[in-house]
Amino acid sequence: MSPHHYPHLVHCWKALARRAGLRLLPLAEADGFPLFYIETPALAERNGLYLSAGIHGDEPAGTEALLVWAEKNAARLRTLPLLIFPCLNPWGLTHNTRTDSAGIDLNRNFHRRHPVVTAIRRIVGKRRFAASVNLHEDYDAEGLYLYEVTRLNGCGEKLIAAARRFLPHDPRPRIEGRAARNGLIRRHVTPKFFAKFGVPEAIWLYFEHTAHAFTSETPSEFALERRVAAHVAVINAVVREKL
Repeated sequence: MSPHHYPHLVHCWKALARRAGLRLLPLAEADGFPLFYIETPALAERNGLYLSAGIHGDEPAGTEALLVWAEKNAARLRTLPLLIFPCLNPWGLTHNTRTDSAGIDLNRNFHRRHPVVTAIRRIVGKRRFAASVNLHEDYDAEGLYLYEVTRLNGCGEKLIAAARRFLPHDPRPRIEGRAARNGLIRRHVTPKFFAKFGVPEAIWLYFEHTAHAFTSETPSEFALERRVAAHVAVINAVVREKL
């Protein structure tokens, strides 16, 4: 089945939720597609983990990886404090495009009113997460790279090391115009910059809901199975480090 087949993705998540004793809850409707999320019983107001994928529809390894990771951990999902958004842009996923049907990049609009963003804000509420993980891909990447935004001691090196079994790190010293070291980009971010640029999901989370935000980027020209496995390794490493 194509990784861009959203009904199949939803079917798999519903089956997984039943097996794990969880509910796939309605989030919103966008472009004629229903969106869903999972909130585990262990999730409290503090110290949970926020996981999301599919905000860019042309980055299918993220949605596949989040499902694969959850399936591999079905037996213990209820005991982990998780808020999971399996796919935030189903129209984009279906049409293999970055934006929604109106040409809006949701990952630059977390400072504005948008039905999906508003729904996410409602579900997140006032929670403070131990960490957030957003799964992405990059057409120009030469290996896996990782953005880490933190007020704490960094652990991005451990995440990249965990993924290296499946993908090499991106060797470039500058990635997307930012200094990188062995695939790791540690960013110092300010609200002033993003007021002009547009606020991504990870930056919104960092400003309002977590002290540690990760964005995992896999190279979309590599084999899908390797990209999925690398993302799964990153999530596993975050769980080990933060939960």
